[in-house]
Amino acid sequence: MNKKTQRIIVIVLAAALLLTVLVPALSLLGSAAVTQGDIQNIKDELTDIKEQKKEADARLAAIRDDLSKAKEQMELIQGQVVLTESQINASQQLLDQYDADISAKEADIAELELQEQEQLEEFYRQVRWMEETGSVSYLSILFQASSFSQLLEYATLITDIMEYSNRIIDRLENTQQQIAVARDAVQATRDEEAAVKVELEEQKAELEEKRAAQDKLLKQIAASESEAAEEAKKLAESEALINKQLKDAERKYAQQLAELERQQQQNNNNVNMTSGNWYWPLPGRYKISSLFGSRIDPINGRRDNHTGTDIPAPGGTPIYAAQDGIVTTVNRNENASSYGYYCIISHGNGYATLYAHQCQVPPVTEGQTVSKGQVIGYVGTTGRSTGNHLHYELRVNGVRGDVLKLYPGMRFTSPAGGTINGG
Repeated sequence: MNKKTQRIIVIVLAAALLLTVLVPALSLLGSAAVTQGDIQNIKDELTDIKEQKKEADARLAAIRDDLSKAKEQMELIQGQVVLTESQINASQQLLDQYDADISAKEADIAELELQEQEQLEEFYRQVRWMEETGSVSYLSILFQASSFSQLLEYATLITDIMEYSNRIIDRLENTQQQIAVARDAVQATRDEEAAVKVELEEQKAELEEKRAAQDKLLKQIAASESEAAEEAKKLAESEALINKQLKDAERKYAQQLAELERQQQQNNNNVNMTSGNWYWPLPGRYKISSLFGSRIDPINGRRDNHTGTDIPAPGGTPIYAAQDGIVTTVNRNENASSYGYYCIISHGNGYATLYAHQCQVPPVTEGQTVSKGQVIGYVGTTGRSTGNHLHYELRVNGVRGDVLKLYPGMRFTSPAGGTINGG
């Protein structure tokens, strides 16, 4: 199994594991409280799933591209298979010809051997006759002639006998030579046939190897495409499930905030929100560096409308909640707003306070209920800021107002050095 296939299998298993983890975890949202952190976690999981799904789709497209190339490769392999099969057929035909040639040569040899046997028998008869007449010499036969004509007749007879014997021997030797040549030819043909058989076996082995490679390639392609498709399917199912759970979580979170807001309003129905029961977020620090309303912007030098009250303090100074309430917003991205890190607390009856430029992400979460005087952050200079300070802002029914009006009877030092009375 190659690395690519292993990676696909690992991701598929991871997606399956993710489903098994998320389903029971998210099912708890129906009975447990939901926080903005829970929602953010679901969003993060959804982002991860989308990235994995994008990668899976890309891998599937690559596999399908590989499949197209593999089809071309398959056609080449098939062409090689056809050529090898043709080569095997030609080799088999050659072997058939060799077999026919050997059969013909063996028939010739059989005929020559029969001829040799006849010639041997004739030779043996001649030898036996010569043995039987061996006591009479050719010279004594000549001396028995009573006339010259009879002498010539005897001489011719002797010559014929000698020539006949020589012809028997010559024919026998010639036949034996032909048999030897024929046997050599048969052996040579058998050697050639054996070589062709070896080559034929090699061709058959090569054919089997090509067919095995063809089958293996087909199986690998089919498996890779199936695994990638299954992975994409599981990731799509995960994405759909998480989207549903995200909507459910956001709906429940909104319901929780509405219920907490309602309860807060009930608790504060008998409380005058401007009666002086507000807690100063930076106890002991009452110098104001920038008031609510019109001012000269310290960064660009132009006049603008300042939406809150700036209170200088060293970085890391604790910030306290001005009143009981519900945390509705926590900004976790320093660069997402000119406020830097900040949080907003809803206090009921339309009142809300904002605490900006904190040095870090506020240590509270959306939906959390906080008490008056509880630490909800630390002074910093994040966002659009020229130094460590708290930007303290009041909102009444969504409209910004002067937060110092919440503190009747308290005295503050103005940016110019004078005294300002709250309320």
